[in-house]
Amino acid sequence: MDILQVYKCAKCSKEAFPQKLICNHCRSTDFIMIDSEYAIVEETSIIRHMLGSKDWKPRKIGSVRTNKGVLLTVGLSDEIESGDKVILFQKDGAILGRKE
Repeated sequence: MDILQVYKCAKCSKEAFPQKLICNHCRSTDFIMIDSEYAIVEETSIIRHMLGSKDWKPRKIGSVRTNKGVLLTVGLSDEIESGDKVILFQKDGAILGRKE
């Protein structure tokens, strides 16, 4: 498990994920990678089925906002609710949140 890294503009410090080619704020093309410190869960939902999948089990997802304002949709464990503080990490290419 790797802590999620976001991209920070080297000129204006605006953060983004995934990486942008050009900063939306200042138009710089220079970015550095930094660890995402934490995120707050804004909303949750459950994916109950997936087209074309046999053996699909319901999965919880959520909209989370990092401490720098980047909004992401991530996979969550069942006990996480709106308002919870989570740590973001990547596992097998997916972005997931776990309680801090």
